[in-house]
Amino acid sequence: MEVTFRKIQKEDMRHFKNWGKHDDPRFFQYNFEYDSQMEYDAWYYSKQRWIFRKVYGLFLDDHPVGFITLKHINYIKKTAELGIAVDPNHLSKGYGTKMLRMYLDHVFDRFPIEEMHLKVSYFNIRAQKSYSKVGFRQVAESYEPFEEQGYKDLIMERFPEQFDLIEGTLYTRFIKMKIDKNTYLTARDQ
Repeated sequence: MEVTFRKIQKEDMRHFKNWGKHDDPRFFQYNFEYDSQMEYDAWYYSKQRWIFRKVYGLFLDDHPVGFITLKHINYIKKTAELGIAVDPNHLSKGYGTKMLRMYLDHVFDRFPIEEMHLKVSYFNIRAQKSYSKVGFRQVAESYEPFEEQGYKDLIMERFPEQFDLIEGTLYTRFIKMKIDKNTYLTARDQ
């Protein structure tokens, strides 16, 4: 199987219909629950922001197994943030870490970015391990609204120790991590 990393194209949207589904309600926002090609296309266009957001994917024989969004690009401060999703069919196979490495190589070699940031849920240990493997380090913690508010009751029922429901809003803890270009490139080239 050939593994490639490239910018996601509109034509790739048809392959996301084959993504697996998360059973854990904390990750439901990463499921592709669309019924029509128009909905997949709308998702694609929502991710495209010419200067301030770019979406890349890791592909196995032209089928996407994950994507990373480069967002909140600040060309003055030379910083950006990343977000990542991996097909549930391919979790715990090393593809997330491989994609992160390919992505950081691409961004640090081609963009005027000196520092990359991310935010990961405190309970998402698998993602934290992947981020640490490529050199991200924890810099702060925060307590803020959870991204997915659509499954509050189910999340609170199954994971009450990880969340709080405050005035109708679901809150949880996050870890903020970062990596700088020099640290990453030095470690990569050793």
